[in-house]
Amino acid sequence: MATDIDEPLAPYTHDQPEYARAFGTFLTHTDEKSKTLEWLTNLVNGLRSHGLFVDAGAGDGSMTAGLAKLFDRTIAIEPNSALRAELARRCPEAEVIGAPLGDARIASAADFVLCSHVLYYIPQHDWTDTLERLTSWLGAHGVAVVLLANSNADVIALARDFFGGNIDLSPAVQEFKARHNDFEIAMQTQNCEVVVDDLESACTLTRLFLSDYPDWGRNVTRRRVEDYVRSHFTDPRGYRLSIDQDALSLRRQVQ
Repeated sequence: MATDIDEPLAPYTHDQPEYARAFGTFLTHTDEKSKTLEWLTNLVNGLRSHGLFVDAGAGDGSMTAGLAKLFDRTIAIEPNSALRAELARRCPEAEVIGAPLGDARIASAADFVLCSHVLYYIPQHDWTDTLERLTSWLGAHGVAVVLLANSNADVIALARDFFGGNIDLSPAVQEFKARHNDFEIAMQTQNCEVVVDDLESACTLTRLFLSDYPDWGRNVTRRRVEDYVRSHFTDPRGYRLSIDQDALSLRRQVQ
């Protein structure tokens, strides 16, 4: 971080080593990945068929690899070239598409489509269209799942307090429901957290979470981050952030 406590901080960028280190700190200290993989595995095991899995925004492939083994074929969409290298290493059998989600073409009907924590990078007014695109790739018995941080989670309140605005999946779900009466739609909230035992790691995670937002400005300083962490995330175990997530599932009704 900056040496001057009142100097503006820069956001982490995905193609830099500092982002990878910060993300590694997150993975080491959160229960989100294990809980999510367990829930998704149980859902996938209940599918009628396991031909094609599409991971729409696969990132470094950490989640993709855990699910790809349950399917005959995997397509992983990831426009970030830095993340694609690790994705290809973890999922060598997957077909990797480097196009943005809105430009990706999926010719085969999918049994399962996953879009995990990707909507942050898409304007909210385009979320309903994104849901339509994801579901358009489904076969007759396929299921699409969208994961996004719950609007009441600390990780979202953090960005709201720094930058204003809000993230809420509900309006897009309601609009999708109004457009399509042929889908079974369910949403549940999964309770997850990240816990670290030192201030430096907590500040690193705070900066990591804020880096995903385009509204980063000069008001993000070391002092403000530290003050926020101490006042909002102090916990008997050290520092804790809730990262509860909404799990939206969309399944076409079979006539």
